[in-house]
Amino acid sequence: MQCFKCETEMKKVKFIGNAAGMPSYLTYKEKGVFNPEIRDNVECYVCPKCGYIELKAENPSLFKNLTNLS
Repeated sequence: MQCFKCETEMKKVKFIGNAAGMPSYLTYKEKGVFNPEIRDNVECYVCPKCGYIELKAENPSLFKNLTNLS
C-alpha cells in the first residue's frame, strides 16, 4: 500500500486500541435481541517516512447490506 501523502511504501502494523491489549475491531448491531452483531478486524498501515496512518476494515463486504448506519 502506498502512502497517500508521500507515496512511500507503507508497513502493516498491529493497532491496539484498548486497555486489555486486544486488537481493535469494528462492530455493528441493529436494535433487537435476535439481530446478530457484525464484527471485523481493523488493519493498520503506517508510513515509515512521514508517519501517516491508514486504518482499513479487513472484510468490508460484511457491512454492505446494512440498512441503518446511524
